[in-house]
Amino acid sequence: MQKAILVDRINIGIYGRTNTGKSTIMNLLTNQNSSIVDDTPGTTSDIVRVLYEIHDFGPVRIFDTPGLDEYTQVGFKRKEKALLNFKECDLILLVINPNNKNLKVENEIMSLAKQYQKQLIIVFNWFKNQIQNDYDLNKNVEFILENLFDAKAHNHLIIDASEKESSRKLVEAIKQFYKKEEKKIDILPFVKPYSFVALNIPIDEETPERRLLRPQNVVLDYLLRRMVPFAGYRMDLQKARSQIKEIQEEEKNNYLAFIEELNGTSMGLQLVITDSQAIDIVDKWTPREIPITTFSITMINYQSNGHLKKFIEGLNVLKRLKKHDKVLIAEACNHDRKCDDIGTKQIPRRLTQKLGFELEFKFVFGREFFSKELLDDCKLIIHCGGCMVDSQKIQARILTAEENLIPITNYGLVLSYIEGEKALNRVLEPWLKQLG
Repeated sequence: MQKAILVDRINIGIYGRTNTGKSTIMNLLTNQNSSIVDDTPGTTSDIVRVLYEIHDFGPVRIFDTPGLDEYTQVGFKRKEKALLNFKECDLILLVINPNNKNLKVENEIMSLAKQYQKQLIIVFNWFKNQIQNDYDLNKNVEFILENLFDAKAHNHLIIDASEKESSRKLVEAIKQFYKKEEKKIDILPFVKPYSFVALNIPIDEETPERRLLRPQNVVLDYLLRRMVPFAGYRMDLQKARSQIKEIQEEEKNNYLAFIEELNGTSMGLQLVITDSQAIDIVDKWTPREIPITTFSITMINYQSNGHLKKFIEGLNVLKRLKKHDKVLIAEACNHDRKCDDIGTKQIPRRLTQKLGFELEFKFVFGREFFSKELLDDCKLIIHCGGCMVDSQKIQARILTAEENLIPITNYGLVLSYIEGEKALNRVLEPWLKQLG
């Protein structure tokens, strides 16, 4: 069965010390001037990213990183960012100048590759003005391979990155040596064909016109490919939460009529998926025999490669939080915030009301890294569904949280938790068989 995916790219990171030709290799791979090339040490001061397609291999995301041997205050910050990015890479190209005998940086990269179980190719970039004959070149390469940590576990090649024909040699090495792994899991493994799934998609001031949000598109694509009929409902949350009984009842009756119409068909209604911010209403109004879950829970399980259980375990820390504890809210979206934004407004407000005391909230958006400074003293990370970044980013963030001993959970889980144990158990029930 074909699996619905986002764009499942392989992340390739180019690493090494300064002035080994990493940026030249980036340009060699992409056939364009993606990175600035200069003899000045430290020319690449930040990570350069390029999306690219390698024929007979697939879509890739290539990272050109700063050299890891710049021992200044700024250099250490660059190194921290580069090593955080390391966790997101599926394949590391370790670029080495064969004339170099100091292998401190290279051994550090090799050790990290083993620690994080990264595939790695050693790329000896031959500088002909430094080594002019094959004998000296091969002698230097042999010395490095003998003294480089875990070198025998990885393949290597020798190129001159200044020559255009080296591009094909490098691409062929990537295609030959990289072992592809099936990483994606089923988005909704418990959903069956020929029975309705209802999608509750409330629209507020932050909802863009003429297009659905990423989680909704992903779920729709998934359902369409599997012959699963679906129907969408636009819940008016302002009316649903109105203090005027008649207005609230009208919205409730409209929703129930929608649900009853689907459930009354010959195919029946097997599941309701709702936006997380509406879980308080959907849980109360949806008949108990109809399973429900949220888009955010669905996406974080998919993007984390089936690690939903880890995000559920993260909820346990909510019972141990104390006044003024620091909580990091991580949202992968890049947009301006307005009205009652779910990450910056709703979760902090509703969690404070639930716990009965004030917390200190930090926020991070988009692809920004989980730096040590950002994570300092944090007791919990609350992450969105992660649909706007790649799964490697989500799994790298999980790893960083684990290394810093910080529990991590999810928007949909927290908002369900706030509504009580029954609501939380209900949104998790469809996933229980998958979790084991």
